[in-house]
Amino acid sequence: MNYLADLVGMLAFRARALGAMAGKHALGRGFVLLTAGYVAFALVRNSVYAVLQEPALVQPGFWGSLFRLNLLQIVLFLSLVYVPSVIVLGNSIAGDGLGFSISRKEYQSHASALLPLWGVIFLVVAPLQWLVPQFLVLADGTIGISLGLIILVALMAAYSVWAIKELNYLSVAAALGVFALSWFTLPIFYILSSFLFALPLFIIFPLLYLAFQRWHYMLTARKGDRNLQRQLRLLTINPRDADAHYQLGLLHLKRRNLDAAEKSFSNALAIEPGDADYHYFMGRTRELQADWPRALEQYEETYRINPEYGHGDIFREVGKSYLHTDKLGNAIEFLKFFLENRTSDPEGRYWLAVVLQKMGKDDQMRVQLATILEQARSNPRFFRKENREWLYRARVRLRQKGNYILR
Repeated sequence: MNYLADLVGMLAFRARALGAMAGKHALGRGFVLLTAGYVAFALVRNSVYAVLQEPALVQPGFWGSLFRLNLLQIVLFLSLVYVPSVIVLGNSIAGDGLGFSISRKEYQSHASALLPLWGVIFLVVAPLQWLVPQFLVLADGTIGISLGLIILVALMAAYSVWAIKELNYLSVAAALGVFALSWFTLPIFYILSSFLFALPLFIIFPLLYLAFQRWHYMLTARKGDRNLQRQLRLLTINPRDADAHYQLGLLHLKRRNLDAAEKSFSNALAIEPGDADYHYFMGRTRELQADWPRALEQYEETYRINPEYGHGDIFREVGKSYLHTDKLGNAIEFLKFFLENRTSDPEGRYWLAVVLQKMGKDDQMRVQLATILEQARSNPRFFRKENREWLYRARVRLRQKGNYILR
């Protein structure tokens, strides 16, 4: 029901509904809606204008009809070409350090919102195409433009510009610029729809990439299984081996088996309670469980044992934990001290900005966020890639209107 409500909300130009749809990362539903909407519109359009088409000597079969609908072409083009181009152009035009780049999270968010939005627009226009089949005749009758197609293009343009503006946190002018530049991808769609040989090639490349990703995942999983079995054998031989419990906890943490990781780290701490590594990764586990009070306990203990842990990263972790437990005075103290020695760390500066915002110091918050983006522009590309999450968060928080959300 929430999904349907968000679809209706997007049609009403509600930014909250668009954001909720983007946050669902429901790519499968997006593809289904886009497919259903486009097929409905294409079938209605073909039915309405069937009398205008020249009679074919040979009726096309199922695959011929499917290809003539351009269904595969439109789905591939929008999902693999157009959506990535919108993200890349948005990041570049924003001028905040992300440049011509794209992340998996950005793609999932944009595709999860844009694909169902376009699908619903097709569904809305389909009955309008049936009700308004007339042509707009221009140039003394030499040019005829379908009114249904005009309505479709107008709605697609209006909703796409609005979605680009909201998803990328751009101004209206910048969103219009992204939309206009994105039309330069249309030749790719022309190639897909005009040349049959291009379609298999266009499908093969993404499939090869997915196959490579799957192969890499299987190799990594097998290596992880071997490491897991090795640690279990060590514990069978010596249950009092604290390091074996710790290594087992790291394997579970990497796999996001948080309960098992917590148990393993607890066993390690029961044997060697004075090890900073054990406390730190217990804190990381509880942070991922959103158990911030207990995460803070572990980070504080890590700091007590080794104040320079992680080359000083522990100051950031403690400060971040104070923030999430509403101890803002302590949070700002630790984060500022951390940034005195690590001035270019975007994560620490981001959390300092969040603290300042919660304290009502919006001007200082904006200074910190702007500093993150300015430093990103002057740092090499690998820096932006490694710290992309914090650059993107800074950009969103800086451009976002209304209430800020602590994440």
